[in-house]
Amino acid sequence: MKTILILEDNEERIGAFQKAVAALGPDFELKIWREAPTMCAECEQYLSRAALISLTYGSYPKPFDNGLCAAKFLAEARPVCPVLVHSSETDRASLIENELKSANWIVERVHPGYYSERQLPNPLEQPAPRASLR
Repeated sequence: MKTILILEDNEERIGAFQKAVAALGPDFELKIWREAPTMCAECEQYLSRAALISLTYGSYPKPFDNGLCAAKFLAEARPVCPVLVHSSETDRASLIENELKSANWIVERVHPGYYSERQLPNPLEQPAPRASLR
């Protein structure tokens, strides 16, 4: 079974993600984190079967609890799947995107309403991640 990992603090977007992943079929499971530190502490066990990762910068109340922190954590790992970055905060989304691209992850930016307007792309049809130079 392939796993889709998301960091999201917006309940409406989480619901849209759940519907989109369900439409992909029974071969996919969804793992959701609402806080970056928890995601960083737990997601390593899911990376070997990750088909897609989605990060938002988020509006978290604590410092070091945002999508950039998660991106820095992932940048230390070998790229294993594409990453979607979605945030209404363009400058902060760019920071996440640049962090991951500098570590050879395949990254695509989408606007926050992406999942409520269309189906999630099938991660198995995405290009394979580039090998890390690390």
